Amino acid sequence: MTDAARLESLPIPGGRIERLIMDGGPGVPLLVVGGVETGLRLLAGTESLLERRWDSRRRARPVMVVGRPLPDDPDQADALLHPRASAAAIATALTTPGGPAGPYAVEAESGGGRISLWLTVDHPHLVSRLVLVAAASETPASSAMTGRMEEWIGLGERGEWGEFFARMALQMRPGGDLSDGPPASSFAAAASLQPVPSTPQRFLAELRGTLDPSSFVTSRLGEIAVPTLVLAGGQDQVVPQASSQLVAEHIAGARFEVDEACGHTVRVSFRGYDELVEAFLAEGDG
Repeated sequence: MTDAARLESLPIPGGRIERLIMDGGPGVPLLVVGGVETGLRLLAGTESLLERRWDSRRRARPVMVVGRPLPDDPDQADALLHPRASAAAIATALTTPGGPAGPYAVEAESGGGRISLWLTVDHPHLVSRLVLVAAASETPASSAMTGRMEEWIGLGERGEWGEFFARMALQMRPGGDLSDGPPASSFAAAASLQPVPSTPQRFLAELRGTLDPSSFVTSRLGEIAVPTLVLAGGQDQVVPQASSQLVAEHIAGARFEVDEACGHTVRVSFRGYDELVEAFLAEGDG
């Protein structure tokens, strides 16, 4: 980690939350909220990777990356990792002295999008604009999203992390079907190679919270009044394009962009992603 970055662990009710603050240019500070996979590990130990990943953003503005809450009691993970509770914890990270002065622009991916929507409706004074990437405001019981999350939960609860990682790698691909992927023997090989995540209870708790109807935020999207950019992959197997479009349709003035060839890895696969997002963020710097 360079001298221009610092990792902090802050107390919140029932646990702690990590924030990595990276100094940057004079623009509006950026809050980064990753997908549900953020709950598989700590930020501590990944600082150099995160600095490289967000180097282009920090040229124009300070960047704060937040982790998911870390419960003091693992039995309380479900309560603390509910998307709305995670939003409250992130609000603490944004308002604890030592970070850039808000409000913040937010760049949020997948499950982080749900959290960021709750952050915006519950703490509107903290958010100045939104970039939502492959995000859904709800997870209907009958949807393919629910089926996949239930599958992930089952694999994690059984400790079958090798198969989980291999299966997820297939589901990140654009379109297609799992039957198009490697045979079962490949999953078995992956199981012998993949490490157990450092904090799997956070990942599983967030998935369970995302399936809970109390985490659905669609009915409150009309309260959001900040400039919003919603990006989706036309071949996303995890969060269908229609789910992201629903978010854009319920936020007044939201801009919706689709890369029809892109899967769930929108941030790295969407054509011209960085240029599009950085231009949108720059609009708020004046």
